[in-house]
Amino acid sequence: MATKKKTNVENPQELENLENAVLTSEAFIEKHQKKLMLAFVVIIALLAGWLMYRNLIQIPANQEADALMVEGQSYFAGNQYKIAVDGDSINFIGFVAIADEYSSTPSGNLANAYAGLSYYKLGEYDNAIAYLSKYGGSDEIVGYSVVGTIGDCYVQKGEVETALSYFNKAAKSENVMVATTYLLKLARAYEALNQNDQALATYQVIKSDYKGVLPGIADVDDVDKFIEALSK
Repeated sequence: MATKKKTNVENPQELENLENAVLTSEAFIEKHQKKLMLAFVVIIALLAGWLMYRNLIQIPANQEADALMVEGQSYFAGNQYKIAVDGDSINFIGFVAIADEYSSTPSGNLANAYAGLSYYKLGEYDNAIAYLSKYGGSDEIVGYSVVGTIGDCYVQKGEVETALSYFNKAAKSENVMVATTYLLKLARAYEALNQNDQALATYQVIKSDYKGVLPGIADVDDVDKFIEALSK
């Protein structure tokens, strides 16, 4: 049995529409050729500029800032907070200068956190709050610790009620050590404000979620005595 040969006949109307579309596209390109070429040149120039900025400015700046941060972290670890903030007048320019001069780099951002923590250790709480508030990194532990330290600053300034929101936020950290640290501070802040119901509820959270998780933290191990004292 002979097979039927399949034919493919174009619809005349569809063919005409296709030809009209092609002609319209060609006419558009001819009419706007200069504008399209200019747009193409602009895109190429922007891409080239970005690559030059990245390779000649951004990457070297990151490397410089990284090297400075290593030196600054050494001063910070050695409790030399004044030098950590202001520099040593020799090779290290200080966290404040790093944060200012390298603000577009990750290390420049981290320098804000270290400057704030250093000012806190120096008892300069307003400066500490200013620099800690500038930190915007994605590191979970550093981020929550920075928020909690802002709360510490407000406690030291006698503004305990303001500190509550910072402790509460820091206590939401998924890091157990950070969370328990700031839950305890939150509970004590409530006690200082005579908000004993909130303090008791916070101690109950510590007991249910964290007691026994990190043995050796005295106030967590002994949280029952705080609950008992507030329950009387």
